[in-house]
Amino acid sequence: MKEPYGVGLDIGTNSVGWTVVDASGHVRKIKGQTGIGVRLFKEGAAAADRRGFRTTRRRLKRVKWRLRLLREFFDQPISKVDINFFARRKYSDISPRDPNYNGLEKTLFNDRSDQDFYHDYPTIYHLREALMTQHRKFDVREIYLAIHHIVKYRGNFLRNDAATAYRSGTLDLQQHFETLNHLFSQADLELNLNLTTDVALLDSIKQTLVRTDISRSDRQKLIMPLLAVLTGATTAEKKRQKAVVTEFAKALVGNKTKIDVLTLTDIDATEAKDWAFSLEENQDKLPGIEDRFSEVGQQIIDEVIRLYASVNLAQLIPEGKRFSQSMVEKYKRHGEDLKLLKAYIRSQSDAKRGRAIRATYDQYIDGVKSKQVTQEAFQKALGKFVDADVDLNSWAAQIKQAIDSEQFMPKLRIKQNGAIPYQVQQNELDQIISNQKEYYPWLGEENPVIKRRGKFPYKLDELVGFRVPYYVGPLITKEMQAATANAGFAWMVRKADGPITPWNFDDKVDRVASATAFIQRMQTTDTYLIGEEVLPARSLIYQRFMVLNELNNIRVDDGQLTPRQKQRLYNQVFKKHKRVTAKNIQDNLVAAGEFPTAPRITGLADPKVFNSSLSTYHDLKQVLPEAGCKLIPETTFKRGYNE
Repeated sequence: MKEPYGVGLDIGTNSVGWTVVDASGHVRKIKGQTGIGVRLFKEGAAAADRRGFRTTRRRLKRVKWRLRLLREFFDQPISKVDINFFARRKYSDISPRDPNYNGLEKTLFNDRSDQDFYHDYPTIYHLREALMTQHRKFDVREIYLAIHHIVKYRGNFLRNDAATAYRSGTLDLQQHFETLNHLFSQADLELNLNLTTDVALLDSIKQTLVRTDISRSDRQKLIMPLLAVLTGATTAEKKRQKAVVTEFAKALVGNKTKIDVLTLTDIDATEAKDWAFSLEENQDKLPGIEDRFSEVGQQIIDEVIRLYASVNLAQLIPEGKRFSQSMVEKYKRHGEDLKLLKAYIRSQSDAKRGRAIRATYDQYIDGVKSKQVTQEAFQKALGKFVDADVDLNSWAAQIKQAIDSEQFMPKLRIKQNGAIPYQVQQNELDQIISNQKEYYPWLGEENPVIKRRGKFPYKLDELVGFRVPYYVGPLITKEMQAATANAGFAWMVRKADGPITPWNFDDKVDRVASATAFIQRMQTTDTYLIGEEVLPARSLIYQRFMVLNELNNIRVDDGQLTPRQKQRLYNQVFKKHKRVTAKNIQDNLVAAGEFPTAPRITGLADPKVFNSSLSTYHDLKQVLPEAGCKLIPETTFKRGYNE
């Protein structure tokens, strides 16, 4: 076009609208077509979902890796008594009409019926309990099935102590409470909240938290007055303290909690819904809000989650009992409750109502559209029927009492099982091996990794206790992944070729080189100094820059700080306090004789506290106290450095 024209664009997240107009604003014709249109395309998606799927695939692949190694360990002994045992298991879910069906029988054993086996061991926990307590020679296939279950569901790695040091029912509230008191004081000095550290009160709280005969709401009410004494000087301060204690109590018993109140995080009222959930949902809910936490707020929620997991564990495994033993008792409780429910259904004069009651149980067991129905949802649905009959039906009264305590018809597979640490599973594995190695000496083979024998005495223990370090990533080199999958999510560096197992990991994988590659692949370049690598946000030098930058921006009674004042504040305040408040600055300025009374501090994003701190310096000083003074030299400001 020779005449002047203009192009207008409307750019959206999944479309670009455009138009071509002349100098008068009229739409032009372009090659016979009206110069207006829109291009639609798929909206950009965040990497979080894709990363989540990739992480899940990697986790499941490692589960299969461990189970394959377990099968290799048992292959020869089992093949001597049942050569097709593993083949039958592999093809057990293949239909006889499927071309891949190998013609083998759909039975677990070749010399007895599945009915006989399940009569003796209704659940895998019955088998595990028998293997630990009955001193007789078991079928090697039974031993494999029990250990297969232990290895597949080996538990979390939140604890660092050895399996031999674990004791069921232990709940150290004092350590957690002391840590939280320190964090609350760091987060807000004016809150002045101190959770109790009295031994008698802590024991009462523990006994209440592990009770299973009352509801969560009742447990919350009982522990509330025991958690802390409200020491606020004013009614407003006491109200604020009570709000934090209330949310803390809710979090401990598993009720819906206002996470913003618990972590002392300021949010808009419109966001309140996203910040209210039970800690049972923390893995689903926290990723959406964790970037809003302050450093101390993140530490508070992490500590509360650890404490909640400990409470769950103490409930799951009562003091003095084994894990499998508690699961067997839960199975028996479910059976007794089922008899009670059937009696209640039979007592219904209306057959349609009876079928509706039965349907609530069927959905609880089978799920709805492949989605699991929780015990809470089942009890709520059943409670609607029971409440109407409670005054007229003795069965309904008994069921209501069990529902009120939230213990009616417990399931074995629940989210709460995520609180079980691997030490619990390893303990049971070691007991099984110890009980059966008299008959199968090869079961007690020592751990080939000599330096780990203290915590993991048997070779099989490594399948439960070994973890691929996060900084190693997928067990495939970058070059092999690029060649086979055209992907770039691997960075592992090998020392030697050959299959990698938990027993030869350090011989095959270069940990240091892999860790270096892990860090380097995440590094990017600075947006100001083009081509220069960025510094870690918590490095000593970058935190120093952030503190100085924030000091430059503040105003004291509308005046700037002098270089000498900044130097003193940096060395006397920031290097002495991990969390610096405006009051700390005011006190220092008054103590130096530069102001008769506390001056007004402005220019901070948060009027009460500095966002930046020398947290890494303080953390390192705790580890290396004698070298703390050398981590960051005394600051001497030069002209231009702090401008």
